[in-house]
Amino acid sequence: MKKLLLLISLPIISCAQNEKPLTVTEPILNDKMQVTSSQCQYIDEDVYLVNKDYVVYENCTSRKILFPDMQSFRFPKYNERSFFALDKNGIYFRGEMIKTDTTGFKIVGRNNDYRNPEVLWKTKDAVYKNNQKISVSDVATFQAVECFNGHYFKDKNYVYYFDKKIENSDGATVQKSCDDFTFDKNNAYLKGEIIRYENEKIIPVNNVFFKTSKHVLTRNNDQFTVHPNIDANSLQSLSRSYSVDKNNAYYGTFALPVKKENLKNIKVWDQINRAYLSDGVKVYSRDNDLKNNFDAKTFGMLPHSDFCFDKNGVYEREWIEAKNIVIYVKFPFKYSQPVSSENTFITDDSRYIVYENQAYDPWDKKFYDNLSSDQIALAKENKLMLDKAGESELIIDEKYDYLLYKSGNTIYWDGKKTIADATTFSHVGGIFYRDVNNVYFYSREEGLLVVKDMDNKTLEVFNGFFKDKNFIYHYYDKIIKSKNIELLAVFTGYRMGCSQDTTPGSNYYLFKNFEGYWLVCVSDKVSIRHLGNELPDQKEWNPNLKESFEEK
Repeated sequence: MKKLLLLISLPIISCAQNEKPLTVTEPILNDKMQVTSSQCQYIDEDVYLVNKDYVVYENCTSRKILFPDMQSFRFPKYNERSFFALDKNGIYFRGEMIKTDTTGFKIVGRNNDYRNPEVLWKTKDAVYKNNQKISVSDVATFQAVECFNGHYFKDKNYVYYFDKKIENSDGATVQKSCDDFTFDKNNAYLKGEIIRYENEKIIPVNNVFFKTSKHVLTRNNDQFTVHPNIDANSLQSLSRSYSVDKNNAYYGTFALPVKKENLKNIKVWDQINRAYLSDGVKVYSRDNDLKNNFDAKTFGMLPHSDFCFDKNGVYEREWIEAKNIVIYVKFPFKYSQPVSSENTFITDDSRYIVYENQAYDPWDKKFYDNLSSDQIALAKENKLMLDKAGESELIIDEKYDYLLYKSGNTIYWDGKKTIADATTFSHVGGIFYRDVNNVYFYSREEGLLVVKDMDNKTLEVFNGFFKDKNFIYHYYDKIIKSKNIELLAVFTGYRMGCSQDTTPGSNYYLFKNFEGYWLVCVSDKVSIRHLGNELPDQKEWNPNLKESFEEK
């Protein structure tokens, strides 16, 4: 996946935005608060609560206290549903330790059953389903056929229906699949089983057609429909949607009015939300949109976009609902030379279309003329930001969040300079940042907001909260003092019902610090209850808990 850099065409001004200060709010004291939800024994998702000397794992029905190697304890970068954690001794799956070399750890895929999840993962030495090692022919090449949550996996030798090896399959030629159907050079497979039609192999052509030696088929779930007017011997794919046989070109199952003698001239573009076919005489959009005047010989599409061009211009497609028609609108370049892929390109993030020495922002409908050669070079590197006049540019050195980035020695929000010190500016976690002077709460609508009363030197993430030398916080809501802080458990609170339910959701947290035990409810507001220096009987604070609470 290509890295995207933000290009903004708003005016760059020298004055800083208004960094309106935020004041940390105090929690609500509630001496009668109890955990009121009984959906789960604990929390309705998998969590690891990391304290100084130990870790607590929880899910809906269980809670485990773990003592991993704390120096090396960590979470993988892509941690599907928070099932995994690692330390130097092995891998934790849903709180269960699997002693193994963690080198090459990777989550390969999972099923779609939320209540009974099965996850495939591997290290350099083995492949596992949940906590059990499974047999594959080549660990190094074992991977999803395409979709992370699809049904099929492969290595260099075989195809697997999840963890079941399919005999006589060929992993090298298996085709991309996100559902329960795929094929390779040997067979077609449905739900992991080899399928046939009239005792012949079924070979997919593209996303629309399949064929045997005699028949062309389309599939609807487990049923196949024969298309007798399409020639099986000559049918071949042109793209995911277009195909051709000796008689016709097709979009889906629809035969386009392309003359037989022009089939040899066919070119196809099929990307994102648009699909076009040219026979050298006419350009067709999907299933025969002829309401265009494109020059068929010079027609093309801009990469990774829905925009098209011919020698006369660059276009976007618009649907006029009142007239029930499609029109193609030409972008407002000053066209002096025929448009081609040599003098026209789109930036990697699709922000600008550049033709000759001109740029157009199709999203904000802004046109820029007389770009310099340096600006064009920056655009090709995806590093150009134009001001309203198109005369200034900023090179984005680092992007932090939407509209928030560093250029040179300045931190910008939405094209405006901020007061943040660029040399010490860093991300704390979530939407908190800091520099040598302040802690900042980042709002996409308002920019960097200075948060008073948070310590910028010691602020850090603590189990989804924030902690400095004085307190822990939920965003800028103060909770309790942070000295000797531990998070012992999380409990499911209120969950929204139907779409019209406006009651805010909540969770309950059991903390311990130097002052004792605390029950905390986090919702649209933060409420706290001091439980005392000794943890009282659980019925006093969580009457729904079905077993005795084990502190540690």
